Amino acid sequence: MKPLFVFIAAAVILAVLAIAYPDVLLSPGKLTKGHTTINNDCLACHTPFRGITSVQCLSCHKQSDIGGKTVAGTILKKNTSKVLFHKGLDDNSCIECHTDHKGTLPSQAVKPFRHTSLSPQLRNDCITCHKEQKPGDVLHQLAIEKCAECHQTTSWKPATFDHKKFTALSGKQCVSCHKADQPADDMHRQSQASCGTCHGTTRWKPATFNHSRYFRLDSDHRVNCKTCHTDHGNYKKYTCYNCHEHSLSNIADKHREEGIYNFQNCMKCHRNGKAEETDDD
Repeated sequence: MKPLFVFIAAAVILAVLAIAYPDVLLSPGKLTKGHTTINNDCLACHTPFRGITSVQCLSCHKQSDIGGKTVAGTILKKNTSKVLFHKGLDDNSCIECHTDHKGTLPSQAVKPFRHTSLSPQLRNDCITCHKEQKPGDVLHQLAIEKCAECHQTTSWKPATFDHKKFTALSGKQCVSCHKADQPADDMHRQSQASCGTCHGTTRWKPATFNHSRYFRLDSDHRVNCKTCHTDHGNYKKYTCYNCHEHSLSNIADKHREEGIYNFQNCMKCHRNGKAEETDDD
């Protein structure tokens, strides 16, 4: 019985000491500087046999004041780089990110942040917290969707970019973002049409442009694009008069001699410029 008595007595003594001096017997480390006033008052945050919950945190730290006011109510100096997102968190989420007894520096008492702790509304409105981090490039200036449409909360890159997220106007300005990707060959230098005329947004190559579909460029027609396409912004428009007959009246005279009066669409009959071609060729 004596060993049992010794064990019970020791347990009672340890329990009393733990209640009387919990900061000595149970504390795993020093509190942060902001909690030094309650360094020896464990029950200020801990409930016996229940641990700590966010209820105790919120009794001193009002979520709407965090980052804007101190616990005492003093207004903090405005800091535009500080994210004031706490007011959008769930009421019971404090201990998901914050711990203590890790040291005197606040940064040592913060766990990795999880976006799942945010309210659904705030979770989908990234710019509320990340306004200062938004890139200033043309792509992000033209983007009209929320950040979450392309980016994930687990990692910022890689992003699942979709060109459909642009407005109809900005979607035609490919060179705004792809200027460094623009080829330097003669054809691309001469062209002033939108990249989307030939290229798709799913992949850059192969391009859908096929000149032979409209007009076969044989050895007699390897000329500068602007010879036929005088409107560089619209390659659907063309003229043959810069080489053939040089005027509408001359073209008209030539065709009327053959009894042809509908000659406005040259390519309908002349797919490669040969005079003997017909629309059946």
